[in-house]
Amino acid sequence: MAGRLYGLLIGLDDRIGSEQAQLLHHFIEVGEYGLALEEIVGTLAQDAIAITGQERCDMMALAAQMKLEAGLVPRALAACPEKGDREHR
Repeated sequence: MAGRLYGLLIGLDDRIGSEQAQLLHHFIEVGEYGLALEEIVGTLAQDAIAITGQERCDMMALAAQMKLEAGLVPRALAACPEKGDREHR
């Protein structure tokens, strides 16, 4: 779980500020995986940061694995515009 969250953060590094990223890393380090994911999507939604379809799928898969799929994660991701993901293919 931690590896997937860290990977997600690395991929979002250019869109999330360094101070917020440090806080998110801390949540992962102490095993607060659900909180980390909710904070990641909350940060993205608050600033309407564009995400790729793959990033959206990854976050929804993590939410489902953590049994958070009916909560904040899908609502927050709905506020994030779609970013072209050609560079990820």
